[in-house]
Amino acid sequence: MDILENVVTMMEANMPSSSNDTYIKDGLLYCKNCDTPLETILNFGGTERKVRCICKCEAERIKEEERQAKNREKQREIENLQKQSLLGERYKNANFKNTKTGINDKFDEAFRRCKNYCEVSSKVLENGYGLYIYGDKGTGKTHLTACMINELINQYRTVLFTNFFEISKIIREAYNKRNSEEELINKITSVDFLFIDDIGTEVLKKNDEDTWLQGVVFDVINKRYNNKKPTIFTSNHSIQELISQRGFMPKTIDRIIEMSSLILKIEGKSFRIENRKNELPF
Repeated sequence: MDILENVVTMMEANMPSSSNDTYIKDGLLYCKNCDTPLETILNFGGTERKVRCICKCEAERIKEEERQAKNREKQREIENLQKQSLLGERYKNANFKNTKTGINDKFDEAFRRCKNYCEVSSKVLENGYGLYIYGDKGTGKTHLTACMINELINQYRTVLFTNFFEISKIIREAYNKRNSEEELINKITSVDFLFIDDIGTEVLKKNDEDTWLQGVVFDVINKRYNNKKPTIFTSNHSIQELISQRGFMPKTIDRIIEMSSLILKIEGKSFRIENRKNELPF
């Protein structure tokens, strides 16, 4: 009983004192703002005792403060996820709502499919569905993936946007610090959604011999494949051209084909040039 009384005493100590905003009704203190009691009757071993309680408007105020605190925490989490995604300042505000459509049918189709992909992200993540988006430079591939990344981050998914040039640079830096290449690749491949930009720009063969990077590319893609992790590729090349023109190993291409549940080709005039014209203040 002493414990319960101590709790009640602590509650009363933290309650606001009476003021001009209160009145007495049926022997209990009431709040004038919401007309609900600030006191209640509790039974302590057969003895009734009047104790303070929270009125309706105070409860709503506390609830609103908690909601705002949660929103601030969510915003901090989103900002941290954005930093981790490596998307960069240029695309941090890209989203499906502010993206102009009607450029051409191919872009609009890719826009619709990418937006739908994010809307069913739970199913996508569960099944490891990936995308392969390719087309000429400037047709909006990176912009679309940025819209996807920002949408997925708002859903609190872990996302990484990178390319194999950056991955190779990180691994080389790790060598100098004597960190494990496998550990770094595991970190890269463990995120919910991995976006590999500009695949096909890597130098995978030199003098008809595979470069060191050839093995890194396969390791990253193979780990994502084995773990059924969604991977989104963007490229200026078709998947077939990755073999015929860019020197990818057939086994790597086999993985990419199996991981790419949908292949989207974007054609048309430069999305980048059109956007630049529209954004000019003169």
